[in-house]
Amino acid sequence: MAIVLSILNLAVAVLFVFVGTKKAFRPIPELAGQMPWVNTFSKRTVRLIGFAELAGGLGLVLPGIVGLGLLIPLIAALCLAILMIGAAVYHLRFKDNKGAIPSIVLAGILLILAMYMVF
Repeated sequence: MAIVLSILNLAVAVLFVFVGTKKAFRPIPELAGQMPWVNTFSKRTVRLIGFAELAGGLGLVLPGIVGLGLLIPLIAALCLAILMIGAAVYHLRFKDNKGAIPSIVLAGILLILAMYMVF
């Protein structure tokens, strides 16, 4: 079970690093073609979300690689789960149920990973 959760942790980390880097550094008009919601936020907010996802993704795996323990990955998982819950609420408020599903699934996975880190 530990191996499966470790692989899942790595996969989620790679996903957040990829998506966070995209939101943090790509031009907003280019992002808007793929993610229409960016037009409803300021450029600064989109960049902040991107950097938060990037930092959270790195926080899930880097401390384990360099031997810093489980506190930072636990905090990263919980913060990313909160971010994903916020994303789901945003999508549901604007009647975008399909857009909310990935956020809800990711929040659930992150909470499972956080529980695994605690126990």
